[in-house]
Amino acid sequence: MADDEQLNALVAEAVRAANAERVENYDAEVLKSMIKTAIARARSHDLTKAEDIAAFAAVMFEVAPNFDEQPDVKLVLSDPTFPPAERFYQLFERVNDESWAEAEKRYDELVWFPSRPSA
Repeated sequence: MADDEQLNALVAEAVRAANAERVENYDAEVLKSMIKTAIARARSHDLTKAEDIAAFAAVMFEVAPNFDEQPDVKLVLSDPTFPPAERFYQLFERVNDESWAEAEKRYDELVWFPSRPSA
């Protein structure tokens, strides 16, 4: 999807559907900024299809915006033996519950809000 505004709207819709309680307190501009971050992060893993980018963004909102930094997740996302979209969907088969829990514990709000001073 070439039009980033359309992609942003699609991702926003997907995120609201999957994680309504996590995004309900953000105003439209803040959420739009967060979604731009999610799109860029998804693209950094060579995801190009709108539905794959939206799914990646939903995981960022559900687990952690930096879930892709967890070592086991990172390993699957960088596995050169599979196409990027396939790697993303393999996360749910190849990454164990403990690694997902670790990714959630490593939640880094600065991924969403890089201009905020760290605590």
